[in-house]
Amino acid sequence: MKKYMQIFQIVMAAVVSFAGQSALAHSVSKVSPGYAGDTHGLVWTNSSGDCVRTSSWNKDMATAGCDAGLMPKPAKAAPAPAPVIATAPVAKPAPVPMPAIERINLKADALFDVNKADLKPKGKSELDVIASRVTERNFKLEQITVTGHADSTGASAPNQALSERRAAAVKTYLVQRGVAPEVIVTQGMGEDQPVASNATAEGRAQNRRVELDIKGQKQ
Repeated sequence: MKKYMQIFQIVMAAVVSFAGQSALAHSVSKVSPGYAGDTHGLVWTNSSGDCVRTSSWNKDMATAGCDAGLMPKPAKAAPAPAPVIATAPVAKPAPVPMPAIERINLKADALFDVNKADLKPKGKSELDVIASRVTERNFKLEQITVTGHADSTGASAPNQALSERRAAAVKTYLVQRGVAPEVIVTQGMGEDQPVASNATAEGRAQNRRVELDIKGQKQ
């Protein structure tokens, strides 16, 4: 009986020893440098479930299976850039053309008799052409400046008055031909702005004139 008891005790001791060794074997990972393990490559763990480290272990040897908390955390991925939304190019408006100013010189002798401010038939014909142009539907008229001029023959004051009356006569006729009166400005310059010498008959004829500055543009 004692013999059987001794055999039983030996068997139980072997079982306990085997169970103790099995508790040390841990299948978390293969044995890595810095950790103790068995011949099968399994890391040993202590009674708290922690991997058994060797004396040469340092933090650089930490593994995910044993010391996950010591492993470097993966860097956060940079946020994706915002999508670029293509926009259609904005067409630039066409530049607005500037109104052109055209100057028309009409000889006073063709428009009026000497010292008169009544338009002659030939003068009316020339103004008819101008009125027809500025009243076209595709022409945007902004302003007509009518300026009367005289030569230096005679006194300055009568020449001034004559140049003003002749400019007013041109405006009256243009209005009769359909030009809006509010866009016509008149003025008389008398003998103050000669374009030629008043010492000759030819020069004086050039100085007796009516100028029309037409400001507008075709649409």
